[in-house]
Amino acid sequence: MKGEGRCILILTDKSTRERFIRNDNDFQNLYRRYFSLVSRHVNYLLGGNSQIAEEIAQETFVRLYTSPPVTGDNLSAWLLKVATNLTYNYLKSDRRRMDRETRVYTSGAGNDQEGCLPEEVFLRNQQVLAVKEVLELLPERDRMCLLLKFSGFSYLEITEVTGVRKNSVGKVLARAQERFRREFMKRNGGNG
Repeated sequence: MKGEGRCILILTDKSTRERFIRNDNDFQNLYRRYFSLVSRHVNYLLGGNSQIAEEIAQETFVRLYTSPPVTGDNLSAWLLKVATNLTYNYLKSDRRRMDRETRVYTSGAGNDQEGCLPEEVFLRNQQVLAVKEVLELLPERDRMCLLLKFSGFSYLEITEVTGVRKNSVGKVLARAQERFRREFMKRNGGNG
């Protein structure tokens, strides 16, 4: 590929296209000549993301290498058209990915998890499971008193539900909390 005219002619038939693909020097010359044009075009379409623009420009040249155009009438226009299509595909795919991630972030196992990252939701769920496991180890009376207290029940209401004397509820809760804390620390290594 010594002259500019040969660049256009080299793509006109199947056997010449196959020779073009095998001749790396010719391809590298085209790459050097058009890469910055394609990259700038994609960067403009993306609104200034040069890293993604270069990746899409490279993919454009992979397409040129693996499936060059049947005619080489206007190679720069073909490259820009391929790059534009790849860019639009990227933007559509990226938008769908962001929509999926947004739905995952905003949906959760309750209102308290809205807007949390998936990792935060997972860790919170692991903590809930650990608390439930420790509560199951406590005697029924202690477990019931703790659940009622942390659900906002008053001492009088706890007395009515559990049968524990009103003046003993505070002591029962303090002991239950200490048992829970010790068991939780033992089972979870102090995490939580």
